Amino acid sequence: MSVPAFNSTTHSTFTQSPNPSWTYGEKVNTTPVGKDWLAGESAGWKVYNTAELDEANTHKLLSSGIVPRPIAFVSTISEEGIENLAPFRSYTLPSSNALCMLTWLAYIS
Repeated sequence: MSVPAFNSTTHSTFTQSPNPSWTYGEKVNTTPVGKDWLAGESAGWKVYNTAELDEANTHKLLSSGIVPRPIAFVSTISEEGIENLAPFRSYTLPSSNALCMLTWLAYIS
């Protein structure tokens, strides 16, 4: 396998979010993209039965959801019934055969 030499001249760039005017609590149907998403939801999403897919196709399907790695929104409900939705950037797909997603936490001081 041949890998290119390290390129020290490349760098990351920052861009605006897809909807820079978004505000907390804004409903999905307030943007054209959100309206399209709701239309797709009401039309019905494509459902994959992974029991009917071979491992290679399952891997391709799951990998397409994390490459390039977007933010994963992980939701939890505490024992007291408090709901929480948190963005996670640290996650991976350890196995397409077991169909699981792995997240991890790191403390940064």
